[in-house]
Amino acid sequence: MKLTVFGANGPTGQRVVETAVDRGHAVTAVVGPTTSSAAFSDSVRVVEADVYEGVGVEAAVDGATAVCNLLQHSKFKAADYVAVGGGHILDAMEIAGIDRYLTVVPATVRQDGDRRGVIESLAASALRLRKPAVAAAADAHVEDVTGRELDWTVIRVLRLADGETTRQYKTGDITLGVGSVSYGDVAAFLLDCCDRGIYVRMQPKIRT
Repeated sequence: MKLTVFGANGPTGQRVVETAVDRGHAVTAVVGPTTSSAAFSDSVRVVEADVYEGVGVEAAVDGATAVCNLLQHSKFKAADYVAVGGGHILDAMEIAGIDRYLTVVPATVRQDGDRRGVIESLAASALRLRKPAVAAAADAHVEDVTGRELDWTVIRVLRLADGETTRQYKTGDITLGVGSVSYGDVAAFLLDCCDRGIYVRMQPKIRT
């Protein structure tokens, strides 16, 4: 499979690139103009793109069979970075005729019929209060994704952290507790969704 990974320089994106290479996929890692590509193996194609402005995005997805979006907001980016950048990626996919799209968003994003425990509800509400614009951008991006005729998967996570890739996690319509899930486990799950064609047009949550 030919994968294009946006946000490849972030902690989850790096794990996705590494795991995809280990699984034998051809990987294009998309980074910002000022990001070093030294962390990637020689087999990885590295492309610079400004996703917020939409510059270089079409070139980045050229030839891909699936696109993984690991864009994350930071204090150096606009509050709507995830929504705007994600929209440019989705537009480029539609132009190129690429159907498979996978992304990771905070568990502040809700869908009808969600199961949600007390701790999860409190944590998600606290995140929304602390960063309302960022939470709104995640909501807007998921609304954009789910409104398109793509084979999308939206993975929702409450807390990400460093740690071993255990593959000892639960996914689906689950309640989330206070614990975190490692970047490596999220990467493994995302690629399982891609490789096995599971959770298509669904929004699973993940926890350890």
